[in-house]
Amino acid sequence: MLFQFITISTIFLISKVSSQDIRCYACTTIDANAMLSEISDPNWLRWLENVRYVQFSQQCADYFEVDLALRDGVKSTECSNGVCMKMIFQERNGVSHVWRNCIPNAKEQIRSDCTKITSGEGDLEVCTCDGNLCNISSSKATLISIVFALFFVMFL
Repeated sequence: MLFQFITISTIFLISKVSSQDIRCYACTTIDANAMLSEISDPNWLRWLENVRYVQFSQQCADYFEVDLALRDGVKSTECSNGVCMKMIFQERNGVSHVWRNCIPNAKEQIRSDCTKITSGEGDLEVCTCDGNLCNISSSKATLISIVFALFFVMFL
């Protein structure tokens, strides 16, 4: 009886959480003014200018330590009916730039996934996820999803 109560309670909580808005980490290691001055395409410029409105922090780098990032001023933001995003641009010289944020009102249009584009300038990877504060890193978000799936397979 206790097992059934715990199972039903867990399912209820997860369905309740998934129907609510999520929160995403919002920060960047990108020098927004320098980057935006090099972009001429108006569509890219409109989307990428949002990088100006998040906290600049070296703690936002690809290796993301939540405690250090929060102490450095990184915040989470509410993501209304959206998905979290992490974008990494790795230049050919090894320098990488990271931007974490929310893509609001995109839950029905964008699925959780990673896309990688390689060019002469470097590699661009954009990962999206739809869990609370899931844009820590692509591998951790995937790991969390696998752990939840295994939990339900084992106990249902």
